[in-house]
Amino acid sequence: MQNKVEVHPASAQEGGGYWVIVCINVGSYYKHMPQSKVYCPDQQTMASVVSDALHHKICPECGHIFSKHGWEGIEAHWRSHHEDILNYADAWKLISTDKYIEVMLACAE
Repeated sequence: MQNKVEVHPASAQEGGGYWVIVCINVGSYYKHMPQSKVYCPDQQTMASVVSDALHHKICPECGHIFSKHGWEGIEAHWRSHHEDILNYADAWKLISTDKYIEVMLACAE
């Protein structure tokens, strides 16, 4: 799955810093994952979050950034947040073969 991030400055009322938003490639465009919007108070934190988003696995449903250990934690995450969309066993078959977004978009048409 090809991902990108957007970095936006936080307002003075928000304390300055940056907002990092994960975007997932869904074919002809990138889908913003506002649920994963991360506040970063400084450039060092922002650089770390951007690196994680670009190099770690990301939930294709909500944009949650997983740890450096691949998909570790996906089952618990999916069951607690997305089981109402698709059961974990079926979702994992699609996620593990990088077909989740393609299939879900086709079902939405």
